[in-house]
Amino acid sequence: MRVPRTRRRVARGARLLVAVPLAATALVLAATAPALASAPWWQLAAFSGQNVSRVAVVQGRVTALVGDAAMAQTSTGFVAAAAPPPLAPATVTTGSSTWSIDAAGEVLVAQGGGAARRDPGSPNLGAGAHLIAAPLAIPGFVVAVNTGGTVWRRAPDGGWSVSLALLPATLITGTPAVTSIAGFNTSTVSGVVYIGTAGYGTLLTSDVGDDWVRADPGLPDDVLSLAADTSGAAPTIWAGTSQGLYVHQLRAVPYIPNYSGGSLTGKWLITIVLCLGVIVLAGLALVVWSNRRVPAEDHKSPT
Repeated sequence: MRVPRTRRRVARGARLLVAVPLAATALVLAATAPALASAPWWQLAAFSGQNVSRVAVVQGRVTALVGDAAMAQTSTGFVAAAAPPPLAPATVTTGSSTWSIDAAGEVLVAQGGGAARRDPGSPNLGAGAHLIAAPLAIPGFVVAVNTGGTVWRRAPDGGWSVSLALLPATLITGTPAVTSIAGFNTSTVSGVVYIGTAGYGTLLTSDVGDDWVRADPGLPDDVLSLAADTSGAAPTIWAGTSQGLYVHQLRAVPYIPNYSGGSLTGKWLITIVLCLGVIVLAGLALVVWSNRRVPAEDHKSPT
């Protein structure tokens, strides 16, 4: 029996609707397939499996808040200590400039010990905003986070612009919050700024905020606190996480290993693939509906 023409067209359309998104999916997965890092970038320093809600460098000693207990680093490990001082106002000083966020969310700058004034062109970050960093190695470069989690940057020439807006990890989960920020404002060892997130580990920018990359091989996804430390033999970044206290020592030659858990781009592309899947299902439903409306003469056997 000859297959009716309309039904053949419907079948070809169905095959295309399925084949094109599947081919796109295969290309996306091939392009974003993770490569294993040669070695973890971050190392567990202490308190495995415990919640470290805060880490700070107090008088040259690393102090961590582990649960409700404060612990300070010694030459033989961590011992009980006085709690770290309360979080200071959102202020960072680099050279003769002091950058701060006031209670209303305005970014202020004081030059040479003078009065603090709103930095021209700076955004209103929202009441309660408190994350700001300015590396000494790049004068005039500032990173600040608004209460919605959007990361702003001030370029060395004074212009402010949005630097990063995090995307959801999946269609179901929400957007990770930015929890912490760190930069070396007392040393010129690095102009890199790090942010910690509740879901994407740490991200860094090494080009004054033009690009951000995940920099967390070996680190849990939930980072609660970051601290830059130049008190030891090597410049160090400490991270308090939901699973312990981690440490990363800066390397002589900047090097970011491939992250074995994917990337922000990979996760977003997977989200796009899921959307394509929805389109496929909608297309198949349309094909079934069209097939049911095939004219009656197409169902007749040829005479």
